Amino acid sequence: MAKIFPQKPPQSVLEDPKRSSELTVFKALKTLPDPYVIFYSSHWQKHNSYEGVKEGESDFIIAHPEMGFIVLEVKGGAIYYQAESDQWYSQDRTGENHPIKNPVEQARRNHYSLIDELSKLPGWSERKINFWHAVCFPDSLKRPGQTFALDLPNEQVLDSKDLMEIEKSIRDLFQYCFGAKMSDNAPGQKLVDLAVTLLANSFELKTPLGIELERDDEKLVELTERQFQALTLLGRRKRVAIAGCAGSGKTMLAVKKVQQFCELGLNVLLVCYNAALADYLESRLYDATVSSFHGLCQQAATQLGRNVRQESDQKKLFEEIYPQILLEFAEKTGRIYDAIVVDEAQDFHENYWIALESLLKPDGYLFIFYDDNQNLFHGQTGFGGLIQEEPFSLNQNCRNTKHIHNTVMKFHNDPSGIVSYAPEGHDPEWIGYTDQASMHKILQKTLHRLVNEEDVNAKDIVILTPKGKNRTSLTPGLKLGNFVLSDRSTSQPDQIMTTTIHRFKGLERKVVIMTELDSSIRFDLEMLMYVGCSRARTHLIILHDAALSFTD
Repeated sequence: MAKIFPQKPPQSVLEDPKRSSELTVFKALKTLPDPYVIFYSSHWQKHNSYEGVKEGESDFIIAHPEMGFIVLEVKGGAIYYQAESDQWYSQDRTGENHPIKNPVEQARRNHYSLIDELSKLPGWSERKINFWHAVCFPDSLKRPGQTFALDLPNEQVLDSKDLMEIEKSIRDLFQYCFGAKMSDNAPGQKLVDLAVTLLANSFELKTPLGIELERDDEKLVELTERQFQALTLLGRRKRVAIAGCAGSGKTMLAVKKVQQFCELGLNVLLVCYNAALADYLESRLYDATVSSFHGLCQQAATQLGRNVRQESDQKKLFEEIYPQILLEFAEKTGRIYDAIVVDEAQDFHENYWIALESLLKPDGYLFIFYDDNQNLFHGQTGFGGLIQEEPFSLNQNCRNTKHIHNTVMKFHNDPSGIVSYAPEGHDPEWIGYTDQASMHKILQKTLHRLVNEEDVNAKDIVILTPKGKNRTSLTPGLKLGNFVLSDRSTSQPDQIMTTTIHRFKGLERKVVIMTELDSSIRFDLEMLMYVGCSRARTHLIILHDAALSFTD
């Protein structure tokens, strides 16, 4: 059977009685044997700098690698030509004549237009190729020996009888158009295949992952904005603890509350545990004091003239010396803040609360946001007895798409009460590796796929590891193909940020790649997975030691 494009006419053609003649020809040509190739209702554009764009089209193009190409124009009904006015007519079943375009002129014009377009294809032959045109009147019958016109010999007209003997009729048509030396200028299979690329090329335009992630991210922003309504439920409370799962909008609500306090003209302190998060929040808040807890303590030490940078026992410095210095600073300055807002409160130790409270005015506001499932630094959630009421609960995850949320909840200590109304998104990718070299290779391919093939912006990607700088193989400056790892957020298209799960807690990215998950991670693995996975807003990729079992 002939190869025909399309294999079936569009439904609009099938239901249009005015195109029934084309369907008659379509059914006939479809029965031609291999290697005929038929193109039905082909359209192309012809462009030049003077006239701009013009459209070319043909009812049928018949191609055969051993014979050539014929452009076939079809006109249905009874055909009538009036020489005096040079007007062609088609007569319907009621006997009414309808003016139609000159079919010979249409076929001729499209014949030469098509040659021009095919000749532009890379690989098209510069030699002469058999190309001609003909017309078909499927509802009419030629009289023997009938003469039509000097530019329309009888042999170039197919009628209803010819369609009944379609294979012989088409071969005779080719033989008449190209003569005994037809094979000399036959196109061959390669040129017929090239014609397919112009007239019937199948193609697929995929939606890059980057665009899909952008759309999902827009929906997540809408969900997050709804969380702001939760602040109205807190009423006029002055001391409140707000508990929420990862992605429940705690940090955004903390920022919103700080902004509200600042608008009232209050002196406000926003404090968190993570220094990277503090830097990010400081860039968004100009009227408040923003600091990590230990950064606040260091500032106090500087103002008191205390040099603690030489302290060798870092654990003692962070857990004992710094809080004591902050207390001494408060004794000197007094209670200076009208409101203190704390994010990541689950990481604060008992004596941190005593030091912080010493900076708050007696009737001041204290808003505490926390998630005890992210307690990577083993703080206490008694909050130094500063909060008497039951915590206000946020149980909706609006940071992560639903598929990421479902993964995150597998590592939560009580997932039953947490819900997600986010878009479905993509399934997280779990990819096993055998050693460090294979991990680097997989990571390189993954970055190439995301940025170069899926159009994800490099600045929207972060690589997270549970290993500190003395243990990780993902050091700043490491080259992975065309990408270079950086320890900070960057807008350079060839640089990818990498940091630890601990340091990225409280932050987020559209795409998170977690890696270096192996048997050397002996402590808090489920908590690390919970924190790391929940940093991904729209896509999550987990590279792990193939020997390490995860329930995914």
